[in-house]
Amino acid sequence: MSNDVRENQEQVKEVLDQTLHRFKNNLQTQLSLMNIESATHRKYFDDRKVVMDRIFALTHIYDLYYKSDKHEFSVEKPLVSLQSFMLLFIQYLKGSTTKIDYELSEVASVDVKLDDLLLLSYILIEFEDFRKSLEDSIFIQFSKKEKRLSLTLNYFNINDHEKFYDLFHDQYKLLDLMVMQLKGKFEYKKKFIRLSFPIL
Repeated sequence: MSNDVRENQEQVKEVLDQTLHRFKNNLQTQLSLMNIESATHRKYFDDRKVVMDRIFALTHIYDLYYKSDKHEFSVEKPLVSLQSFMLLFIQYLKGSTTKIDYELSEVASVDVKLDDLLLLSYILIEFEDFRKSLEDSIFIQFSKKEKRLSLTLNYFNINDHEKFYDLFHDQYKLLDLMVMQLKGKFEYKKKFIRLSFPIL
């Protein structure tokens, strides 16, 4: 019995050590993003709100991870429920506006790697900043097909989303970098923009 307790304590300690290391790395990522913004003169509608939103995403995602079943902890590839995260995160974004709506389609059982989900939240924050600069409304839909997760965005006042990249070309360097880290890709259609990336 004592061996089981000792083994369990060692396992929990390993998870905590690895999570702390990962958290510190993600804080470093936050600093790197701000450095890139300064170097590329990325202009935000509200710089302070963007940083606050990223910090909220960072703390919320780790809070969810700690509340998950300890037996399901994975040190190598920590996973977080997409639905649990997005339900609160998008409600948080909606807290300051009524111009965001969303749908989670058949993703109740989808778990995403912690680091990937954090990148996805940062990408959403970029799109939310675009929305504010346009004084527009946005609809976001999440769906899963086979081993890919798709995020579809529709801005109400943009008639042709195929021109979206050209419209925001100067602001895309940071967004492209995060999408590349996700191993994702953008598709620009007339009615929407779709971001898809591989998941487990």
